[in-house]
Amino acid sequence: MSGTTTSSGIPISSLPQASSVTGSDTLVGVVTSDGTSQAEQVPVSVLATGISETIGLDDAVSAAQAAAASAAAQASLASDNVTNALSAARGKANGVAALDASGNLALTDGSALQSALTVVPATQTQTATLKPLLPLDESTQIRTDNGDVTLSEIGTALQDSDYQTVLGGAVVARPTVTGTIPQDFSVNGNVYIAPASYISNPSALPAGLSVDAKTGIVQTDGSIFFPNTLNNIGVLCAVSE
Repeated sequence: MSGTTTSSGIPISSLPQASSVTGSDTLVGVVTSDGTSQAEQVPVSVLATGISETIGLDDAVSAAQAAAASAAAQASLASDNVTNALSAARGKANGVAALDASGNLALTDGSALQSALTVVPATQTQTATLKPLLPLDESTQIRTDNGDVTLSEIGTALQDSDYQTVLGGAVVARPTVTGTIPQDFSVNGNVYIAPASYISNPSALPAGLSVDAKTGIVQTDGSIFFPNTLNNIGVLCAVSE
């Protein structure tokens, strides 16, 4: 009979099962194409391609890739817009604060950002302070409890006899009580030195003064003003001529 065989064979159920396949492996089966069925060897890669085309996998992958590319482009554009908006508003009125490469506050001069203010770090003896980086002119205003004053007004006030400069450059109110330096004090490099008699009898010193027993250097507590001296609340120094 055509199409039949009487030869014994191995039942399909007895064939070994493959645990994995690759694209170059071949399957054996009956393929029907254009109404004709015949036994053929079908490579796994060919079968995979046919399945992919049938279910539209390639189109789905292409669509997903296009969507991802579009989303990335939109995210990049949004990021650029934010960056441009921030750059346009940096250091400007109703904008955002700007910092320079050193972390200092920068303000615009109308055409470019200028480093304007920095923070001086705290030390063991002093708290952190603000320090202007731009020169201040005499019209610069300082906010006080009694209102705004200009630097020129502050300078005029500091020239008044009610203020004095102490060692280190600080300006303090001058004590209201004036004392006199004893004539037997000597000066060594602008530092007042008391004779040994004051070391043995410190009560003979004028009020507000003391003397170092080892060096004879005169010290002041800042409570009394001694003319022609730097009342530096420490070592008493003569004003340089």
